[in-house]
Amino acid sequence: MMKRKSEEEMVLYILPSCWKCQEVIKLFTQLEINVEIINVFDTMKVDRTLTLDKGLPVLVENNEWLDYEMIMKRYNKGV
Repeated sequence: MMKRKSEEEMVLYILPSCWKCQEVIKLFTQLEINVEIINVFDTMKVDRTLTLDKGLPVLVENNEWLDYEMIMKRYNKGV
């Protein structure tokens, strides 16, 4: 995926079978947004504690944590 000039590092925490996670990945692909994708089962050693009150996916962008609804609200405008 291409990286927009204004973007800083973005990390998306997912589960492989999560349909919401797949929707967010598809959206970012369509928008050509570069995001590091981390399967939470592959790496349990994350640099922060993940709070999964609202489930996955969780996007970390510029030290801000976004859940599925917040991601879609922020990025789904261009699709």
